[in-house]
Amino acid sequence: MRAPTRLARWRVRLIRLLTRGLGVRFLVALALSALVWAGLTLEQNPNALELFADNIPVDHVNLGPNLVLAASIQPVRISMAGPKVNLARLSLRDFVARVDLTDLGAGTQQVRVVVQVSDPAVEVDRVTPETVSVRLDPLITARLPVVVRVDSAPVTGFRAEIGDAVATPAEVRVSGAASAVERVAAVQATVSLEGATRDVSAQTLLVPIDRQGEEVASVLVDPQTAQISVPVTRVTSRKRVPVVPQLDGEVAAGFFLSRISVVPTTVEIEGQPEDLERVDSVQTQPVDMRGARSDVQRDVGFTHPSGVVIVSDQPLASVTIVVEPLEDSTTIQAAVLIMNLGSGLQAIAEPAALQIVIAGSAEVLRELSGGD
Repeated sequence: MRAPTRLARWRVRLIRLLTRGLGVRFLVALALSALVWAGLTLEQNPNALELFADNIPVDHVNLGPNLVLAASIQPVRISMAGPKVNLARLSLRDFVARVDLTDLGAGTQQVRVVVQVSDPAVEVDRVTPETVSVRLDPLITARLPVVVRVDSAPVTGFRAEIGDAVATPAEVRVSGAASAVERVAAVQATVSLEGATRDVSAQTLLVPIDRQGEEVASVLVDPQTAQISVPVTRVTSRKRVPVVPQLDGEVAAGFFLSRISVVPTTVEIEGQPEDLERVDSVQTQPVDMRGARSDVQRDVGFTHPSGVVIVSDQPLASVTIVVEPLEDSTTIQAAVLIMNLGSGLQAIAEPAALQIVIAGSAEVLRELSGGD
């Protein structure tokens, strides 16, 4: 009771001082001036109750350890009261909306929203909604692979070997709310190969994705980038062409090549389309036929046309050449000799000479003489 008594005494003393020192008339005039000023002020800037035009985002404070927001917090609308001029000057940055998460654990809870305004002449009359749903999840970390996605194709005639792409690092850490991290199937690196004619290596941003390839928000990737290397090779085609034996030298005089065979008869070649168009056959390595008088069989390799590769399980071709003597004929003049004539007889051959046609190996025929 002493405090109110002292306060009352001070009020009495103050009133006596003012009335004696300044006079009652002056105080009345001062009071009337204040009332007039207040009336003019209220007339020019009357109080009003208005709905703020924008949604106000809600922040959070005092989030517990090893917890994370699993979803964004719903924004709120407010009604505000105060002088019209002050209300008209307010913008979104003049308001702060918060929810206090002290002692809240994992799960979904309704939490009251507190809104503060920077202008002391304005009061927040109503917050809609007064409470918002806050979902908290445990904070977890997982290691997930980096997958490479090609955004655009290389130059025509080249292709990207996606199966041989390399990411460094091959795995990264993904952390965040348990419900969000569990949705992440992989971390994707997207590489542009537009205009590429050789291997591409680039530092690429990593994006967490779910099984449908959609980005998963609200998770953190560490590190945020990876070095991606994608091999780029020329596009090749294949076709099958005949194998042609290549012979070196001539067989012996009087002999000829009766038959030539090769196994395999065809091989498959691979290369650029323009290079394949120039190749109609593949030759074997040369088979030496110099002075041959009999059949020849050799296993030899293939020659490789420029710009193409021979695709074959058999590295050698088996070449067989049949060599036969050259058949010929000739006519010779031979005298008729009479032999074993009995005694006392005389014989005359008519005609005395004959023309004889002889057929056989040309080599043997060339060696015959008249005496034979």
